[in-house]
Amino acid sequence: MDAEAPVADGKTPSAAAGGSVKERTLASLPDLSRAENRVAHALLAEYPLAGLETVARFAARAATSGPTILRFIGRIGFSSYAEFQDALRAEVQIQLQSPLARYPAPPPTSDGRDVIRDVAHALRLNMEQLAAGTQRQDFGAVCNRLADPARSVLCLGGRFSWLIATYLFQYLRELRPGVRVVRDMTAAWADDLVDMRAGDVLVVFDFRRYQRDVLDFTRGARALGAEVVLITDLWHSPIAAYADTVIPCSVVLPTAFDSGVGGLAIVELLVAGVVERLGPAARDRIAALEDVRKSTNLGS
Repeated sequence: MDAEAPVADGKTPSAAAGGSVKERTLASLPDLSRAENRVAHALLAEYPLAGLETVARFAARAATSGPTILRFIGRIGFSSYAEFQDALRAEVQIQLQSPLARYPAPPPTSDGRDVIRDVAHALRLNMEQLAAGTQRQDFGAVCNRLADPARSVLCLGGRFSWLIATYLFQYLRELRPGVRVVRDMTAAWADDLVDMRAGDVLVVFDFRRYQRDVLDFTRGARALGAEVVLITDLWHSPIAAYADTVIPCSVVLPTAFDSGVGGLAIVELLVAGVVERLGPAARDRIAALEDVRKSTNLGS
């Protein structure tokens, strides 16, 4: 995808003991003191970079003290700041691992392995995890936003996930007006950003390795009052700190590249939800499109 791949043993961070640092932080939020809560939000806002700073710099970022940082570290299950930073570095190594680093080793025999079986099995597990793990309330809220004709919708993706963003755009523009896609020439991205208004929806696809330009665009849209929907992997793009809703999916495959199937599946789920909410309005728009195509010989 926009870069990365699975952990060496095939497990996701959430399967590891205690979960990732981000998962531990999110789970601890209801039990933190006010000062510790500032530390948690400072970490999530610049994850994982904030936690890789010195204690003093992290404390300054969170407008608190060194002892508060260390108390927070203990709250989320680490015995020392060094242990906490080691966990963050391990996550970064997973996120930034290149396809070359994950390139499959030569098969042990001349017959090789059954690629179709192994990849199909991984895809099936990913889909099962998506179906079980997607929060219905969040999903429904996103569908409601996408079906709201008062809101413009902008779709954005990275180097590979731009294709998935375009897939969503192609469907949504058949169902409702006011939908655009950010083209893949970053020099023109400001042209899309300047038209965003408060309440508009930015649907952004960002998978490891996460792209800085996609993050910067999202920050700009958020500053203009746009509502951000992030589709990402289980490790969560840094954009999660700016998103109203995050829908994660597994991208793990036993090969050199991550899977795009999860992102495509989320698009099709969202489109189905929008069709359901628009009801006759969507049917009428599709009928009108068909009439225009026939009368103009365009797209027929």
